[in-house]
Amino acid sequence: MSTATPFKPLTKDDIAEVLGVSARTIENWVNDGTLPAPKKLGNRVYWHPKAFYLWLDVSLTDAAAISCDAPAAAPQSGIPAKPQSLTKPAKTELDKLRNRGQRKLDAIVESAAS
Repeated sequence: MSTATPFKPLTKDDIAEVLGVSARTIENWVNDGTLPAPKKLGNRVYWHPKAFYLWLDVSLTDAAAISCDAPAAAPQSGIPAKPQSLTKPAKTELDKLRNRGQRKLDAIVESAAS
């Protein structure tokens, strides 16, 4: 008979410590879609460790693979060129508001379903 291994859900402070940023930065990253949204349990929010570390692994691996595999363009000004695939299009305030609104609607629907 095997038992499931318990895990400790990650809090905002745990995530901030892992990434070396403040808890407020974590909130900003969730709001702008940089970081996956946590799940709400009662009045608190948590990330499942497996989901968070998978996101972190994919995020760091993709960036590392692109920078290692992409041929470097010859710098003309002495400043190394940033690979085009690493640059993200700038999000407009409207996009941020739409994303935030959609996440709120999803949370409402999810809480109503449970």
